[in-house]
Amino acid sequence: MSARNDENKALVRSFFGAVERGDFAVFDQIVARDYNDHLAGQSPGLENLKRYFRGLHSAFPDLTLPIAKIVAEEDLVAVMNSIRGTHKGGFAGVKATGKSVDAMAFQLYRIANNQLAEHWEVADFATIMRQLQA
Repeated sequence: MSARNDENKALVRSFFGAVERGDFAVFDQIVARDYNDHLAGQSPGLENLKRYFRGLHSAFPDLTLPIAKIVAEEDLVAVMNSIRGTHKGGFAGVKATGKSVDAMAFQLYRIANNQLAEHWEVADFATIMRQLQA
């Protein structure tokens, strides 16, 4: 295992930790200003990323993203994680329900200049919506 791979995994773990804490100021150090997010409906840029996670954190204030598996190779880091939280605010047009969600996601990050530069994600949003409406 290379030291670079370990550093890249640590960067992604610190990002996940900042999201869970709602500490979006940390993004200024660990996310590139021209961050490109390939998640459907997302716009590129650091400020758009902050806006997205502020909204997600508002909807799920106890949000956790437990990592099941993390793998790094060169400038890429792949993560399989859960998305867990209690629905306390509006999300995707659904008013707060107080229900818990638990779904899986797969993320791929590209690292450049010791920052998150690019992101792809496949998340089980269908399960989240089903859990909110059940």
